[in-house]
Amino acid sequence: MFSVILYGRNDSHGYNLHKRAAISFNALAEVMSDPDDEILFVDYNTPDDHPTFPEAIHDTLTDKAKKVMRILRVRPEQHAHLKSKTHLVALEAQSRNVALRRSNPNNRWVLYTNTDMLLVPRNEGESLSTILGDLTDGFYQVPRFEIPEMLWEAAFDRRDPAGNLAKLRDWSVRFHLNQIVHNYMPMKYDALGDFQAALREDMFAIHGFDEDMILGWHCDSNLAARLALYRGRVDTLIDKLFGYHCDHTRVAAANNKGRATRMNDQDRFIWNVASPYVPAQAETWGWPDVEIEEVRLDRDTAYQRFTAGLDKAITPATTPFIGTSLEWQLFEDLTYDLPHTLPFVCDQVVTFPRSTAVLVAATRPDFLSGFASAWKGMGFTGPLLVPTECDGLPNDLEGVERAPMNSLLPRADMFIFEFGLATQTATEPVRTGRIMTPVDKKRLRVLEKLFKRAAATESQTRPAGRRGARRFIGVNVIYNKFWTAFTDYVGANINPFCSQVLAGLPREDDSLKGKVLKFRGRHAI
Repeated sequence: MFSVILYGRNDSHGYNLHKRAAISFNALAEVMSDPDDEILFVDYNTPDDHPTFPEAIHDTLTDKAKKVMRILRVRPEQHAHLKSKTHLVALEAQSRNVALRRSNPNNRWVLYTNTDMLLVPRNEGESLSTILGDLTDGFYQVPRFEIPEMLWEAAFDRRDPAGNLAKLRDWSVRFHLNQIVHNYMPMKYDALGDFQAALREDMFAIHGFDEDMILGWHCDSNLAARLALYRGRVDTLIDKLFGYHCDHTRVAAANNKGRATRMNDQDRFIWNVASPYVPAQAETWGWPDVEIEEVRLDRDTAYQRFTAGLDKAITPATTPFIGTSLEWQLFEDLTYDLPHTLPFVCDQVVTFPRSTAVLVAATRPDFLSGFASAWKGMGFTGPLLVPTECDGLPNDLEGVERAPMNSLLPRADMFIFEFGLATQTATEPVRTGRIMTPVDKKRLRVLEKLFKRAAATESQTRPAGRRGARRFIGVNVIYNKFWTAFTDYVGANINPFCSQVLAGLPREDDSLKGKVLKFRGRHAI
């Protein structure tokens, strides 16, 4: 019957975002009764190394919310062409259009709202699906009523949407919450963006939201102006439905700078709108030719793929714990426990696109074979690119491509450099003062040169069309001789030794300039 379209990203936008969103997602699902109903959440520009926002809060969502929610992930690289044009990190028009293009064509209605709204049918027990199913064609709004922060924050149980809706029916009377704020037409009510129900076919006809609106604010008003022209009127559902907003004004949102807030031009996008159509984007709105990843919370989450990959690569431990040490005399000992370390490596990559191509330069054969098994088990389809300069590694692993470093650098989306001992065996105790063999030293020298070259020339060797820097992951680079070498080139956090993994982007400070010049020449290996 209807598709709810929402957007956001995995950050801390506004006050207590995670609770507000969980309350809203669950409440929206609660008033759905048609099998085609869906919540489309566009996760826009969440960093690649983070899960999507709904995945991050999945434990607070009801089974019904997980079942009806589809997450469409817009990656930072897909936003990069707009980054220089806006101060915003999440764009409303683009997000809502991406969802509209990919919404269920069986649904007659599209509902635009936000991630802190609860919709309460005035007839208790009636669903929003039933309400919309009985409507005549049109464009509908409802006023927004505010819920004081203390009520929703302290009294709502985010996993009890039915109970929360019941509380609102009581509070609205006890605490006089229901105040209608009228606005200039075609914005029938204030804060109209929290409920705008339009026919899906109407939204396609007028070319969706205007994607020139990239400075924030008034996207909803522009849509109202255009749909009012298209339909000839603006209708209301106040006789059938109340809408409640979880107020969160104690802390200003990132895009709210008071009187200094940057906004889309009101004259251009509201008062001077003369046509419902946006012909300049008629063929491109919603990015129809862009491949957008879809995530489902009831299956195929990053967590599920993570555990599936590890189950392919390692077996359960047979002892209660293992031991290692940070003592200074072990600084030269590069032995490490692979089954312990591999989960932390996989944790660094699992949220990236499945088509990611990773350059893996390693010394230990079992690291490459173990990671290759986990990579495939996590559902990745991109290749593992292994330089032929790395000797002693298996050549027959599925999904692994061997070639000289020169040819692999422009193909890689990410880099993993593993600084271990090629001669370490699987049963060997770790960090006991192990001395490197000549083979270990030779392969580590080669690996260090490959790493420094890749990091120093990263901006010159990026794949064609790529705008952002590529991520470097260092394995076994904490509290040993390669700790400084890695962090000289990569801006990584100071991490606890237990993970044995550091990750970050190539450094751009002055200390790297000389290194870059050194590795631009033909003398680098």
